[in-house]
Amino acid sequence: MPWWNMAMKQMINGMRHLDKLAYHIVCNWYKEIKFNPVFDGIDYSQILRFYLWDKVGRAIRIKNNISFNEIESYKADYNSYPFYHTPLLPKGNYRRSLFSRKKVMFIPFQTSHTALLTQKLQASKKVKVISKQITKQLKKEDVIRALKYTYKEELGNTLFNAVIKAFDKLNVDLIAEDKELLKLQINGAVKITALAEIELLKYKPNAVYVHSDNHPPFINYVLVAKKYKIPTFMYQHGLDCEHYYLDDCYADHVAVWSENRKERYISDSITQPKSYAVIGNVLFPKQNTKKSSDVTKTIVFATRPHKAIKCYSPSRSHIEGVEILQVILDVIKLNNELSVILKLHPMDNKEAYVNVIKHNNLEHRVIISNEKLNTVFEKASVIITEDSTAGAEAMFFEKPCIHAHFANSDPVLPFVKYGSAFPGFSKEELMLSLTKALSVNDAELNEIKRNQKNFIKDFISLGDIDKLVTYISENI
Repeated sequence: MPWWNMAMKQMINGMRHLDKLAYHIVCNWYKEIKFNPVFDGIDYSQILRFYLWDKVGRAIRIKNNISFNEIESYKADYNSYPFYHTPLLPKGNYRRSLFSRKKVMFIPFQTSHTALLTQKLQASKKVKVISKQITKQLKKEDVIRALKYTYKEELGNTLFNAVIKAFDKLNVDLIAEDKELLKLQINGAVKITALAEIELLKYKPNAVYVHSDNHPPFINYVLVAKKYKIPTFMYQHGLDCEHYYLDDCYADHVAVWSENRKERYISDSITQPKSYAVIGNVLFPKQNTKKSSDVTKTIVFATRPHKAIKCYSPSRSHIEGVEILQVILDVIKLNNELSVILKLHPMDNKEAYVNVIKHNNLEHRVIISNEKLNTVFEKASVIITEDSTAGAEAMFFEKPCIHAHFANSDPVLPFVKYGSAFPGFSKEELMLSLTKALSVNDAELNEIKRNQKNFIKDFISLGDIDKLVTYISENI
C-alpha cells in the first residue's frame, strides 16, 4: 500500500500528522520517482520548495474536505506577487573600480531590513555595497547593469514534469490554477538562477547578503554564490509562523536574533553554515514609554498572513483571521466603551475583514489602520496576536496580550507557555481571555510583564547593528 494511502488511514492522529505529511511531500517528492533535481551544481528541489508549500497544503485540505471554500478565495489572489518568480532586471551603471581596496558586498534585493545595514557598511569605508535596486542609500552607480542572459527552457519543463509525475504517484491532486502557476514559477526559478549566475560571474563580489535565504529569489543567489565559493550572509528577518517550513538555512554565515533560533537551526537545518552569530533584533524601533492608563479601552488585533497562498500547512486556513475578529466583535457588542484597531499583515485578506465589520454594523467602532505597528500598539489596552513577529514585538509594550490561534494544530510561538499572553485557542477561550485581559489588576499585569521580558530575552532581544557589520567584515 502506498505510504500516502496509509497516511490517510491514520487521520485519527489529527492535523499534526497531515502537517508533517505535507512537509514530507514538499521536501521529498523527487525521491518517489528517483529523480535527480541537481542541475549544473544547483539543487532545484531546495529552490522549488517555496512554490510547493501552499499548493500541497491546499491539495490535502481539499482532499480531506477542510478547505472552507478556499479555491474561491485563492482565485482572487491568483498569480499575486510575481516577484518570487520574475527576474528583477537592474537599471544601474555600476563598474567595479580597479583601484579601490574596498570589499564589494552584493545585496541583490533591498528592503527595510537592509537599509540600515547598507548605511552602516557604506559608512565603514571598508565595504562597497552594490545592489539590483536604487534606494536612498544607493545611487545609480551602486546598482549593477542589466545583463543579457539565457536560460534552459527545457530544464524548467523537465522539473515541472517531474513534480507532476511525483505528485500523481503520491495522489496529490493540484487544482488547475496551481498547475498553471507552478509551471510559471518553476520556469521563473530557472530564469532567476541563470540571471544570478551571470551577474555573479560578471561582477565578482567578495560576498553576497540576503535578508532571507530559504525561498526564491534569495535562495537562488545563495546557491549560485556557494557554487562559486563566494561567501554568503543571511540575517534573520522575522520569527516563524508555520511549523517546519523555515527550519533550514543555506547561507555560509548566519546571524540570528537569539540563541533559541541558533539552536533550532543547528538541530533542524539539513545544511549547516560555517558560522553563526547571535546579534539580536536590530530592526525594532525605540520602545514606547506610554503606560496602559494613558490609552482608552482599545483592542488591537495584529494578524498573520491569511491569504490562501500563505497557508502552507494543511491545518492553516484563510478564514482564521475573520473568525478571530468575529469573536472580538461579539465582545465589543456587549461593551460600548470598547473599540477595535485592526493591523493587518500585508498578506492578509482586507476585503474579508471589511465584509465582517459591515455585516456586524460596527464600522463606527472598528478601524483598519495603516499606521506603523509600534504606533498602533501604543494605543492598545489589550493586544491580540497570532503566530507572528508582530506578536513578539507586542511584548515590548508591557500590555496584556492574547495569543489567538484557531488552527487545529499547536501554535508555533510559545507566548502562552511563557505566561506572556492569555490563551485564545478557541472561540470560547478567546472570549474568556478577552474578559480577563480587560480587567487585569496591578499584580497580574506585573507578572505578565516579567514573563514578557523573559520571552523577549529568549526570542527577540534588542540587537546592535554594529555587531552585524563586524560579523560581516570579519568573514568576507
